[in-house]
Amino acid sequence: RSEAGLSLAVVNLKPLSPGHVLVIPRRVVATLAQLNADELADLWRSAREVHALVCGVHGAGAALFGVQDGRGAGQSVPHAHIHIIPR
Repeated sequence: RSEAGLSLAVVNLKPLSPGHVLVIPRRVVATLAQLNADELADLWRSAREVHALVCGVHGAGAALFGVQDGRGAGQSVPHAHIHIIPR
C-alpha cells in the first residue's frame, strides 16, 4: 500500500516472468483518465517505488512498464493498473 493509501501492489496471478507485479489504484476505475490528479500521481509514484523493490529482489537491471488502458488496448479487467515486469 502506498504511503498516501491511494494505490497498492499485488503479485500477478499469471506472471509473464518471475516478479511480475501489478500496481493498482485502490479506487476501482476502468481507465487512467478516470483517476483524479492525486490518485494518478500516487499510482506512478508507487510504480516507481515497486520497480526499485522488484528489480532489487530479482537482481534485474531493467523492467518493462506496461499499461493497457481500455478494452481496445487489450485490457482484460476493468480496473486501471500498471504492469511491472523485471528483465
